[in-house]
Amino acid sequence: MRVLYVNQTSQMSGAERSLLALLAGLGDAVAPLVACPPGELSAALDERGVPRAVIAGTRASFKAHPVQTPRSLFDIGRSAVQLRRLAAHDRAELVHANTTRAALLALLGRRRGGPPVLAHIRDWAPDGRFPRAVHSFIARRADAVVANSAYVAEIFDGMPSRAPVRVIHNPVELGAFDPAALDGAAVRRELGLAEDALALAVVAQLTPWKGQDDAIRALAELPSEAGSPVLLVVGSAKFAGAGTRLDNEAYERDLHRLVVELGVADRVRFLGERTDVPDVLAATDLLLLPSWREAFGRIAVEGMAVGVPVVSTNVGGPAEIIRDGVDGLLLPPRRPELWAERIVPLLADHRRRLRMGESGRERAAGFSPRAHAEAMLDAYRALLEPRAR
Repeated sequence: MRVLYVNQTSQMSGAERSLLALLAGLGDAVAPLVACPPGELSAALDERGVPRAVIAGTRASFKAHPVQTPRSLFDIGRSAVQLRRLAAHDRAELVHANTTRAALLALLGRRRGGPPVLAHIRDWAPDGRFPRAVHSFIARRADAVVANSAYVAEIFDGMPSRAPVRVIHNPVELGAFDPAALDGAAVRRELGLAEDALALAVVAQLTPWKGQDDAIRALAELPSEAGSPVLLVVGSAKFAGAGTRLDNEAYERDLHRLVVELGVADRVRFLGERTDVPDVLAATDLLLLPSWREAFGRIAVEGMAVGVPVVSTNVGGPAEIIRDGVDGLLLPPRRPELWAERIVPLLADHRRRLRMGESGRERAAGFSPRAHAEAMLDAYRALLEPRAR
């Protein structure tokens, strides 16, 4: 099966990691060609021996901007033409657009009689007419739509569409998160953490909706009997610039000011981007996912795979992953005082954390690349078999 995969950026985030895990899970079932701009993703593809082709890509945002929007429209048009040529040259049987923006490129570039397009939607939709118009266009034009959670699938409720939306949860390369192979102790030594010190962590890009500020406020709210746990903030303001919807770089600066204002600067470690996230998780006692709303929550599965209890927002995908009170806790977002209240008993109960960690490891096994690949192959066959008749 010849499949052209499309990604509009080469920056690595959850969608790109999921694509790499899918390609690994598919094995020989698919002859892939990945179209993306040069950068982190293309380097990872080269490392894995996955064929790729260069497209211009786009940094198009759902936010209108006098300079960036015209430039984005030009990039979208140029990339669409490149994809049309690639699909014809590679004799692609199917185009798998890995994100909402990639779906725009693929659908605008599709030629009459060209291969079907599967739009893979991985993000919740910001409010506004433009995002709704984009999703409505995808619903009407894409031959298939896959959402990475039931929460994301709700975007398309009430929209006329060519096909029902399938929900296929993201995969996680579980082998990289095997606790027996990880060295959390080395990370703790690097950070100067005592063996009995409690460590909380937030692992995500630095952007307001990820809620790192609420995690810091929850830390500051912890009573003295909770001891003095340390909060590890892992990630950077990855998506920045004039065309982005949120000012992530300003948010990063605000976080550094906040820890000083709340008097917890000595207990918050800003670690930036890390290539050893599995080891960081192994050094962690409690993983926090305080997003306002979360499309899927890949880091929750990764933490569970390592055996770390997860305290997460209850809005979005995590509620489809985490069993409240079993693998971790599900709490309303933007309530740092409540998060602090609920975290205290967990910090005090090592055995309960161990039980949650063991349950989480069992749950995480269901998100393997192989299981994800089988579900995706079913979606591919559903598109291609009617055409073969």
